[in-house]
Amino acid sequence: MLKNYLKIAWRTLLRQRIFSLINVLGLAIGLACFLLLASYVKFEQSYDSFQEDSDRIFRVSQQIRDFGNSAWAGGAVAPMLRKEFGEQLEEIVSLIQINTYLKSVDGINPEESFREDYFFYAEPGFENIAGLKVLQGSLKGAFDDPFSLVLTRSKAKHYFGDENPVGKVLLATGDIAFEVKAVVEDLPANTHMKFDFLSSVSTFKNLNNFPQNADFGSFWWPQTFTYVKVKEGQNAQAISDRIPEINGNYRDPEEAKNYQYYLQPIQSIHLQSGFGGEWTPGVDQKTLWIFLSIGGFVLLLACINFINLATARAIRRMKEIGVRKVNGAKRGQLMAQFLAEAFLTNAFALVLGLILVGLAQPIFTSMLGISFEVPLFSDNSLIGIVLAVWIISSLLAGVFPAFYLSGLRPDVILKNSQISGGKALLRKSLVVFQFALSSLLVFCAGVAYMQHTFLRTSDMGFDHQGLLTVKLGNAAKAQIELLKSSLEQQSGVISVNAISNAPGLEGGWNPSVAFRGVEIEEAFSIYVQYVDESYFENLGVEVIAGREFSPDFQDQGEVTEMMRGQFPKMENLGVVVNESAAAIIAQAGQETLGNAVRIYTDENGNLFSDYNGNIVGVVEDYHTQDLKTTIKPTVFLPVKNAAFDGSNILLIRTGNGFDEAQITQLKNAWNQIIPGIPFDYSFLDERIAQNYAQEARTGNLLGAFAILTLLISCLGLLGLSIFTAETKRKEIGIRKVLGASVQGIISQLSKEFIYPVILALLIAFPLGFYLMSQWLEQFATKVNISIGFFLATGMTSLVFAWLTVTWQSWKAATSNPVKSIKSE
Repeated sequence: MLKNYLKIAWRTLLRQRIFSLINVLGLAIGLACFLLLASYVKFEQSYDSFQEDSDRIFRVSQQIRDFGNSAWAGGAVAPMLRKEFGEQLEEIVSLIQINTYLKSVDGINPEESFREDYFFYAEPGFENIAGLKVLQGSLKGAFDDPFSLVLTRSKAKHYFGDENPVGKVLLATGDIAFEVKAVVEDLPANTHMKFDFLSSVSTFKNLNNFPQNADFGSFWWPQTFTYVKVKEGQNAQAISDRIPEINGNYRDPEEAKNYQYYLQPIQSIHLQSGFGGEWTPGVDQKTLWIFLSIGGFVLLLACINFINLATARAIRRMKEIGVRKVNGAKRGQLMAQFLAEAFLTNAFALVLGLILVGLAQPIFTSMLGISFEVPLFSDNSLIGIVLAVWIISSLLAGVFPAFYLSGLRPDVILKNSQISGGKALLRKSLVVFQFALSSLLVFCAGVAYMQHTFLRTSDMGFDHQGLLTVKLGNAAKAQIELLKSSLEQQSGVISVNAISNAPGLEGGWNPSVAFRGVEIEEAFSIYVQYVDESYFENLGVEVIAGREFSPDFQDQGEVTEMMRGQFPKMENLGVVVNESAAAIIAQAGQETLGNAVRIYTDENGNLFSDYNGNIVGVVEDYHTQDLKTTIKPTVFLPVKNAAFDGSNILLIRTGNGFDEAQITQLKNAWNQIIPGIPFDYSFLDERIAQNYAQEARTGNLLGAFAILTLLISCLGLLGLSIFTAETKRKEIGIRKVLGASVQGIISQLSKEFIYPVILALLIAFPLGFYLMSQWLEQFATKVNISIGFFLATGMTSLVFAWLTVTWQSWKAATSNPVKSIKSE
């Protein structure tokens, strides 16, 4: 019997090819979209869940007053936790990140150095936090012995090829020799803990002349990532709540109020973006929910299409049902037949959907900029979703014909092949729902795209085109003046500046800043940067009062004292401030130019820096960070002052951008002065654009899936318009015989579907405005949601719908009326 049902179902699918194709294709696209997006969301949510006992692993993060959450903690945090919670915590581990240049004297490139940004000093026990898998050598003593080194498989391959690196040496900047103790497997992609090299904290202490057996006593230095593993049975939340209480016992109580430490679950780190000093970039949880909602919407639209078209097609078979019942078919047999057809059609859609997932995955991952697998056959939740979609949509599509039509009396069916208007109303309601969702996505995609374009093209307050940034190490800083002079002499180079922070990317340092006559509380959130002469002129930033730094003045100050024999105190520094900082001074009724400035850091009454000077200039505000953040009050100090060289970057400007020949020229000039140190450069405009990569991906994905939802909605509209045209063939024929024009018939048929689309737009517009207004709140600089977005969305949806319906209406209106009437 089942074989017979399936055979009839197969013949029905072949007989009604267009309906079958629309049904299968729509549901396949919807399922593929959902599986891709759900797999991406599951991948992002799986970060750091692979570690053993990951539910007991936490990072010690802090909330800094006026600056928000920060991923780092000072060196004194781990010793404090060991003393206070040693009985409750299984592991307490700190890591210190640096960047350095490495070369392998025993490797495959013994003469070439490479800049490494993921070099960490780690304390013993980190292997238990990260779940390190040793491939070669041993971790015994690796995090205790000075100048030991653990490297990942990929870096071992890079420096030593296929040779065993254990026991061999890597030289860091300053010819510091590290002996390789072990090679470990690279951690999976779904972890926030990206590292390439691990050495011991004892090495860091050795290099910084810090006593080996002493604990770090500062909550500022060194900045560390601190992790703990809570013992089984202990309450992590209770420990987290107690940390701020005991923090005041180890530092000044008033100061402790500004720095609230807490335990952050390791599995939540990647999902909580916006932390200062984060190890690796996280992802916004709202964005993930947006993607998952899009996937759900697309799948829901496809299911609605499937159900809508299936019921419409079933109504056309009322006479077939009547004939079957007259010939003795029982209601149960008819029900089984319709359900078999629904399940068979849906099965084809599922198979095609899985094929589309495989074909679309490379494109999808390329759009996201990450690589992940879609675990179709290994993830039980995805398998369950696929089966649920198949069963539920098949049942819903088959329920109406199976239970309603099969229950009608044969005489009623054969006398009247039309169905009551209630079912037509239901179908139109579903069309409204479909186009409301698709129009909502189109609206959101338009706003997201324009926001990204707005961020990418908005004026940042300085000219960032034609700028190259070059990272500086100690070797380069030792030759900084010679480097600047040589690079400035290269053809096409307009200026070279040594600075501490890249403009448009980095806010700077956050010490305490005090202006004469201004309360410290009012000037807490102030950034400090180090720049050299003519920096603002070369950047295109106007000096609106006073002057910028100049060799004609003694702006570098003088060291008047070495506090505790180690930390410099400077006086008579020249200081430049931006308009926002000047506004703080003006609000206190003080003059800006000549105002005394103090920049300092203190801890428990001990000063670690104390720089004093007077304001010599005010520059107009510009974005020292990206456009997602507001312009902050900023103080600028001379990069090369009496105490130290604060430069980290060379900023090179040319007149007409950079070509390959010019980059080669700059590299050669660099290598003549500091051979063996890489010319590590990047284009500033590209780095700024990378800051908006997440917004670009969001806009692109929203746009792609908005188009898909429109296509799915139009497929459903096409099917329903075909159904409507078929059911009204006799009416259309009679109208034509009575003189109706083709245009009039098209208008009559089209408006039946255009009106629901207009209603859908009226639903989508206020919802889209609300959702995107909420989304835009995260940006300091944002696009205005103008009437243009509403008009563009409306035109897009109406044009798609009109073309879909008009094509079928035209076919019906131009058909031979004689054949239409005769066929009835």
